[in-house]
Amino acid sequence: MRSLPRFTGCSVLDGCGASISIYGKEVNVLKTYEALYIARPDVPDDEIQTIAKEVENLVTANGGAIVRSEIWGKRRLAYEVQKCTEGNYVLLRFESAPGLVARLENHFRLTDAIIRYLVVHFDEKTLRLEALQKERKEAEIRNSASAAAQSDDDDEEENDRPRRSRRYRDDDDDMEDE
Repeated sequence: MRSLPRFTGCSVLDGCGASISIYGKEVNVLKTYEALYIARPDVPDDEIQTIAKEVENLVTANGGAIVRSEIWGKRRLAYEVQKCTEGNYVLLRFESAPGLVARLENHFRLTDAIIRYLVVHFDEKTLRLEALQKERKEAEIRNSASAAAQSDDDDEEENDRPRRSRRYRDDDDDMEDE
């Protein structure tokens, strides 16, 4: 009779481990997530910084790694949330075990300053697409810079030639009224 896989170390559900052992083979369970949360508009900027640091510390303390953290600042909400029409947006991209998401959502729920939050999983396809778009943008910038340098050289060559004077309608010497 075949036995079920044996999980060693930390359980996947508690979010404290980065890998598990299945049939004696180490499997990485770190996944990429993105969390966007909105704090009340009346919360001062220094407290927004403190909340962001608390969330980052929660992620790193549970075996996760911060990929990107951005404070977008105060923006208008699409609709009223808890009698607020504006909110302070904070974006956090991180890598962690799946169990950390529940802890993070619980932290968001218990923090009074946070009025809305959303945590989404980034699949590999999305990450590859994002990297490809970044490469294309960098290549486009390089190509436009080289094209601009080349057009500057062409403009200098054109400026060396004498310009022809403009012809106007009234300057027709060939045709005279008869």
